[in-house]
Amino acid sequence: MLALLAFALLMAGSYFMASDQGNEMLLVAFPSGTQVRAEVADTPLMLHAGLAFRDTLPPDWAMLFIFDRADFHRLTTSQYRFPVDLLWLDEAKRILLIVEGAKPCLEETCPHYGPPPEKARYILAMNAGFVRKERLALGENLRFTLRL
Repeated sequence: MLALLAFALLMAGSYFMASDQGNEMLLVAFPSGTQVRAEVADTPLMLHAGLAFRDTLPPDWAMLFIFDRADFHRLTTSQYRFPVDLLWLDEAKRILLIVEGAKPCLEETCPHYGPPPEKARYILAMNAGFVRKERLALGENLRFTLRL
């Protein structure tokens, strides 16, 4: 239990330190033309923590997990406080797997989502309902643009 508490404090501290530093942001464009701002998660700590300990995510925001290499990546919503839609993307930013409404998990053991049927390089997490609103489907391509 003490280890879990220490981990939670470490994750919360990293979130607040990361927010002060202004994490890298990308614009993600969807086939409909809709764009969202995506915070980049590309460090081991951010890839593990993701959206943990956050109360909300603005409607036009997302988190983009960028892995060092394409693989059969999985994701958990441990310590998330709101449901999310998840998209697994390959190197070409083609949608390989869609999970709608992944529930937050505040338990010690949480479900994992994924992996996709093919190796993915990216996972995009956004508020639940976004996939349905955008009518996203497997095989569609997204675009990323660095936001300065």
